[in-house]
Amino acid sequence: MANRGARDGERDADRDKPRAQKAERRETNPRKELVREQLLDIAARMFDEKGYDRCSMAAIASEVGLGRSAIYHYFGSKDEILAALIDTEAFEPSKRLRDLASDRTHSAGERLRVAIVDGVVRRLSSGARFVRLARLEAQIPDHLLADYNTSRRAIYDYYVDCIEQGIAAGEFREVDAHIAAFAVIGMANWTSRWYQPGGRLSAEEIGEAMADLALAGLLSNDQNKRRLEEARSRMRALSDDVAALTQLLG
Repeated sequence: MANRGARDGERDADRDKPRAQKAERRETNPRKELVREQLLDIAARMFDEKGYDRCSMAAIASEVGLGRSAIYHYFGSKDEILAALIDTEAFEPSKRLRDLASDRTHSAGERLRVAIVDGVVRRLSSGARFVRLARLEAQIPDHLLADYNTSRRAIYDYYVDCIEQGIAAGEFREVDAHIAAFAVIGMANWTSRWYQPGGRLSAEEIGEAMADLALAGLLSNDQNKRRLEEARSRMRALSDDVAALTQLLG
């Protein structure tokens, strides 16, 4: 009886909670996140097509199908929307790379591969946001531009550091690390221009292909020879397995 009374008391207390507190609890549901992502996609398109200064919160709300006041339930201003775009497309990637840079259990080439694949998958998974944000750079307000440039610089510095470490370890051949970093980043960035969802290759497969091409251009001759010999060794092992299977089957 005591337990039942306690449960009844909890239900009564819950009913007595302020309506705003209950609404806050519901806001954590997946639907709110879905609407928020839709808002970011549509706002990015409108900023790109009409210009950041010419877009109003009311126009964005109308495009999404929300009331004029409902949009403020998700973002307080245009700047907040743009800041969220910068966060997902620049700040979060740079943070992931900082975490990856601290992992010294993998070689420079392995860490570079992870960065390339992760970057390609992220670009291709965010639809047109990445391309649209890049085109908006000249319109980003100064108080947001500093964070945007800092995050982009951190991504570039990570690639440069990886390549320089690979050269020092003899894993990569002698190249200009800064030019090489721009080249690798450019390869990854360009995928968002031609990728078609539902195409022959998945975003992950394209990322792996880009990483293969980038690393093939960086590996030292000794590393390339070793990889070629490993591939030949695997082919010989496969041939032996096929011969044994053929003999077994008669």
